[in-house]
Formats: sequence, structure tokens, C-alpha cells
Amino acid sequence: MSYQPSQTSTSEEGAHTPFVRAARAHVLLVAAITIAAVVTAVVWETTRASKYNATAQVLVTPVENGLAYAGLPAVVVASPADPQRTLQTATSVLESPVAALTTSQQLGRGWTSLRVSEAVKVQPRGESDILAITGTAGGAAEAARLANYYAHNALAQHAELLSREARTQLVQLQARAQAMPAGERSDTPVTTKLTALSTVAQGHDPNFSLLQAASFPTSSAGPSKKLIIVLALLAGLALGIGAATVIEYLNRRVRDEEELLSLYPLPVLSRVPLLRHGSPEMTDLDLIPPKVREAFRTLQIQLPPSSSAAGRAIMFTSPSPRDGKTASAIGYSLVLAASNFRVILFDFDVRRSDIGRRLNVGADLTDLSRMDTKLDQLLVEPVSAPGLRVFSASSQGDVSRALDVVGRRLPELLRTARELADYVIVDTPPVGQVSDALRAAVTVDDIVLVTRPGNTDRTELQHTRELLDRLGHTPTGLLVIGAWAVGDAYASYGAEVAAKPNGRSPAGAPVPSLTADKADEEPTANPPTPTTAGKADEERTADPPAPLTAGKADEEPTANPPKPFPYP
Repeated sequence: MSYQPSQTSTSEEGAHTPFVRAARAHVLLVAAITIAAVVTAVVWETTRASKYNATAQVLVTPVENGLAYAGLPAVVVASPADPQRTLQTATSVLESPVAALTTSQQLGRGWTSLRVSEAVKVQPRGESDILAITGTAGGAAEAARLANYYAHNALAQHAELLSREARTQLVQLQARAQAMPAGERSDTPVTTKLTALSTVAQGHDPNFSLLQAASFPTSSAGPSKKLIIVLALLAGLALGIGAATVIEYLNRRVRDEEELLSLYPLPVLSRVPLLRHGSPEMTDLDLIPPKVREAFRTLQIQLPPSSSAAGRAIMFTSPSPRDGKTASAIGYSLVLAASNFRVILFDFDVRRSDIGRRLNVGADLTDLSRMDTKLDQLLVEPVSAPGLRVFSASSQGDVSRALDVVGRRLPELLRTARELADYVIVDTPPVGQVSDALRAAVTVDDIVLVTRPGNTDRTELQHTRELLDRLGHTPTGLLVIGAWAVGDAYASYGAEVAAKPNGRSPAGAPVPSLTADKADEEPTANPPTPTTAGKADEERTADPPAPLTAGKADEEPTANPPKPFPYP
């Protein structure tokens, strides 16, 4: 049958969702990196050398009449068109190598002209006519002395330079003024310049004056300790979340159910808890814990028997190995059989027929290749699961030949099985790795996609969705198997059971036979009811075959009838 695309939708992930998921998945890593960043910041703050800043303020007074001071070097003249340029000129005047040398001599040992130049900064303060001379040193008192010494020396050096040049020009101007008529001396430019130079020659600086001396700073330079810790905390969080996101990007496994549904938005039919590590495989109803049985009963309620004469065919598959699909198919079949439903379990994973190994049954693919072989002749009832009939055959040679045989007879076998049973459970290989399951998808009523957060491969899940969507098959829903338990007994697709020299499996159970011939060679004390062709011929009557469970129980009562479903 064909399936319509899923109508289930989820809200789109926000831009921050992958980062939040990564941080939650690796919270210890994020916490460790954050703590390391904060500790590093505290150690650095404790061990680093303290620096103090002290600032002296100098008032800049540009001259308006540049002609009166013409010829004097380093005079700052007002520029109404560009006030900022005037302050830049004033700054360059006070950045004096001579002042740095004099300051280093005053400060004493350890100070050089170069060190003073590097420790002192001259810069405008905002949009005002004030220059800030800031000195940086290892102590508060030393920083204040540095700023004050440098400011005093820079101003003194500039005033001395102007005074020396003004005295030179003043002699020449006085001679010219004496040669002029007495009535012209008061209004000439020579007289105006003579007055300005006389003031400068006496040591007056027309441009700079100390507005405020530097005082002792009360705190060290740079950000406060609290700010450093806060910045380190934020940086640590950013690095931790970044590292967690990289790990998540490199890790291909689906992290949790939330991510699972974001990748494939399907209804969750049931959630099956994980068994403890080392628990026996679920080959008997008594080995299925109550919570697991209840999860399968929840699945059965959502997938009731068909209202028609034909049984309901349900395919169990998964995106990747070890997701738990085979164990789910077996467990679900056992629960259905215990509820007195007629159940047939097909193992179409011929590459790895785990159902036959677990339930100690087997069939020969040679019989399947013969078109005259009936389904009744291929089904075997396990000793541990009365009422359940199983077909499980492994490939003894060429896998491609076995796949051709199964593919050719699959529609017929499923059609016949639906006439004989209430439920037909089909176990297939993972869709994300091989395409065998797609052959069964067109003949079943439901597709149950078994997933297991912490194990399901993200890439194979996306590949599974692409394949099924392209072919028009949408799974009925998801069966979610626990989370975060790699290698447990429940999700054991592909697990190998190595035989020991004494002929027993690691769990202590006899090594299961995989073929019908082997089962005939090693009969048990309580052999299962024969299901061979010969037995079928002996019991064949003109009447149609009796139901799988109730009829057989009436004809052949045993001392150990099938157990009713135990409610947890």
C-alpha cells in the first residue's frame, strides 16, 4: 500500500537551538571550561603588576594675532576654521624629547628618556581647550610625580625657547622703533610686536599654563577585578558552548528525543525503557519487564487488529544498527501472542537473522525457493513462545540469491500470513543502511520506525526519511527506545553471540540452532509442535485450517498452556 506524506509538523528551530542542545548535552565540559577561564583570570589579576595613572591638566590659549608673534618658533595660533587642528598642534608642541630627558633625570634610577616617552601620553580632553598629560607607573606617587614633572618641564622648555628667541628679536625691534619719528611709534605694527615680544622675553608663555597638577590616583589603571571576572565568565561560556557545538557537529548520533523529532517529525507511538546492562534477551514473556510490556501494550492499542478478515501487517525497521528493532519485533510479538492473538513473526533480515538465533528456530531458504512450498511448512512455533509462529532463515551462501528469493515470494507470503493470523510482524534490516526493507514497505499496513537516542545515526536517519518520502511511504510513527545506553541487552541489533567450547553461549543458554535440520538432530525434552510438511499432510482435512491459538489449544491441551498477559 502507499502512504501519504506525514502531516505532523513541528515549529522550526531557532538560531540558538543547536547551541542550547549542545550545552545541555555537554554541561560538564562547558562548566569546566568556564571555571578554568575564571580561575585563569583571577590568577592573572592577582599576579600581574599594578599600574597607576595620574593626570595633569594644561590650558591651551591660542594667540589671535599671529603677526605679533611672527618669527617665534612653536607658537600656537588660533585657527577658527579648524579648532581640532589647533589642539593637535598644541599636543605636538608638548610632546617634547627634551622634557622627557629632563623628567627621567629628575625621577632617577630606572628611568630613561625612552621609558618616559612611552609612559606619558599627551592628548586633548574632549572638545575643550585642555590637554591631559597622563603618566603611568607602578605606584600611585610615582605616577603623579611623572605626570607633574613632565608637564612642568614641557611648559618650561616651551617658555624658555620662546623667551630666548624673543630677546633676540627684541633688540632689533627696539633699534627700528628708536629710528622712527616720535609721533608714529604708538600706532605702528612694530610697536605692537615690540610689546608682545617684551612680555614673552620676560618668560611669559602666550599659549600654555598649568591648569591642575596631577594628584595621587586611588585605584590602579585598567579594568576592575570584578569586570575582569565577568568578562572571563562570559568568555569561558562562549568557549565552552563553542567546544560543545563542535563536538555535537562531529558526533553523528541523535542526542535526544527533541532532536529526533526535529529531524523526522512523526508521532511517538510508544517509549520503551532500556533494560539494565547484562539483562537476558527477551525470548520469553517472563523475561520482559512489566514496564516494557506496558510500552508494547500501548503500541498495540494504537495498532488494533484489522476489522477485515485479513490480519494487520506491521513492519519494524530502523535507521541504523543497534537501534533495537529486532528486540522490539520479538517483544511485541510475544506480548500479542500472550494476549491470545494469532501472531506470525517474519524475519526478512537474511543478512543477519537474529530472530532465529534468539528464539532457537530456523528454516531453510532452499524450501522457500520452491514455489510449491506452503507457508505452513515454513513456520515454526518456538518452545518459549506458545501461540507464536516464526519464519526465520539465514543465508548460507550468496546473499543476493537469498534476497531475490525473498523478494519474489514476499507478497505471496505476507498475503497468506494475513489470512492465517491477526497480526503479521515483519522484521527488516535498517533502512538507512540497506534497501531490503523497501520491498516490504509496499505490502504492509504500518511501518514502525524504531529509534534510539544516543545510538541512532543522524545521517542515516535523514537518509531513511529521504528514501521513504521519495517512495511515498510515511511511517505510522516512532517507537523510541530509551536514551544514552550504548551496548545494552535490549538494543542489540547486530550483536554477535560467540559459542564457547562447551557448546553454550556467554549467557549460559545452549547455542541456538539456525536451521530446521539442526533442530531435528537435537530434540529437547519438550519439543515444539512439529510444523513440517509431513505433519501438515497428516493433519490436513477438508475443513479450512483452524485458528492459530484457540483451535490448537482445544485439540491438543498441554500441561503448560500459554500464559495470559500479565498486567504490570
